Amino acid sequence: MSMRKDEPWWLHNNCTSRRSSWLQSTIAELNEKTNAILKLIEEDADSFAQRAEMYYKKRPQLISMLQHLYRTHRSLAERYDQLKFTSPRCQSHNSLAFTDRNYDSYSEICDVEESVDSEIDDSDLELEQAATTNFTKQCDEIERLREEIRTYKDQLKQKDGLSDQVSILKGEIEGLREENVAYKDQLKEKDEEKMEVIRQLSLAIDILKQENVKMRDFIAKRWRNPFQFRQLKRALSQKLFNASQGTSLV
Repeated sequence: MSMRKDEPWWLHNNCTSRRSSWLQSTIAELNEKTNAILKLIEEDADSFAQRAEMYYKKRPQLISMLQHLYRTHRSLAERYDQLKFTSPRCQSHNSLAFTDRNYDSYSEICDVEESVDSEIDDSDLELEQAATTNFTKQCDEIERLREEIRTYKDQLKQKDGLSDQVSILKGEIEGLREENVAYKDQLKEKDEEKMEVIRQLSLAIDILKQENVKMRDFIAKRWRNPFQFRQLKRALSQKLFNASQGTSLV
């Protein structure tokens, strides 16, 4: 957006030989500020978004330059107004020409400022719309993540419930195992007791068998003596009684 020509409009002036040192320094300062403003305005970028960002960042600097330019222009106008009333020889034609030139300069500066503000406003609107769209997307994403978190929490609660049930079942299984071991120990003890009883009974039976054999031999030899037979009978009865007592004690 170039505003330069073969001869810049702010350098077009008459009666350069009659300039005072104050006027020359003021015009030089105006030239410097105008060049700086045009340099800011003429800078370009690769895309509209980059240009909008560039104008948005440089807007305060540009406004400050325009304010300074306005103050300088107003100072010149006030100085000219004072000189016009103090110097009656000034011609009205030159006065009107000077006023027209200054008005045209100020009008062009205002047009530049309005153009920059318009582009900045458009870029601000686009940036605001983009920010709104991005904010909406972020809100949707946050809501989706919240829903996922709620789902995960529900799943964790279900898993915690299953873990509690598994712990209870493990405890019950461990209790059953301990009971099973206790029952096995009791059965083993009872089996040992039974085996001991059987062993004692077998021993008593063996003793009785041996005594029976001896008794038969003795009877066969002493059958003819009734007194000895009665003694043998009492002895056999006593042994049987003692054997039965020993078995019952076991």
